[in-house]
Amino acid sequence: MLATLSLDGRIAVWQLRSGAQPEALLAVRSPTPGPASLAWLPGGGYLACAAADGVVSVWSLDNGVRHAQVLGRPSTCVALHAAHDDVLHAAYEDGSVRRTSRLLQPGRPTAQQFAPITAAAWSPTGQKLAVAHHGGFFEVHDDDLYVRWTGQVVTTAPLVLAWHHDKTLIVADRSSRTLTAFDTGGGELWKLQLTPEPAAMSVADDMLAVGCYNYAPIFVDPATGALLSSS
Repeated sequence: MLATLSLDGRIAVWQLRSGAQPEALLAVRSPTPGPASLAWLPGGGYLACAAADGVVSVWSLDNGVRHAQVLGRPSTCVALHAAHDDVLHAAYEDGSVRRTSRLLQPGRPTAQQFAPITAAAWSPTGQKLAVAHHGGFFEVHDDDLYVRWTGQVVTTAPLVLAWHHDKTLIVADRSSRTLTAFDTGGGELWKLQLTPEPAAMSVADDMLAVGCYNYAPIFVDPATGALLSSS
């Protein structure tokens, strides 16, 4: 299944089947139009959306019922992660990291504050959080949000972050058009020079997809940095 979000707040869930046209399973609308972050809750039965007004909404795919909770003051969400216990973690541009225990049930959200950030990414288990700040500075936090290591690249553009399992952080620098992978101690594993400018990254299993402006996605082996394909 694929979830898409339009700038006018329309959210659609599509069933994808090989050789067939996508089938629309759910069409709902976020109360707040504009950019937002989407995340599937484990099991695929619920879809979460963190909007810039500080509200997180969760829709049931079975009946389209929406549950909502205010996690904090308005700010753009740069990363949303659903852990296996259905706890939602949201990181916002104002530097706040907000968590809610079981969003589908009443509960009081918790929040912690960093300096403003430009990007964030949780590892697949949710036990590590990487955040990027202005000036190419980035840091990795553990599950308690303590800083474990920091790094910096010389850049004038916001960084893009992605995790391969819980062991490798991949940092994309748009200005130099490079990908750099780091281990959990901050050691450099590999570096790859790209021709197009990277705009987004996503990791599934053992494949890294790099979205680039006006180019087809580039596919990379996240363990070695080897280029797999460009189309």
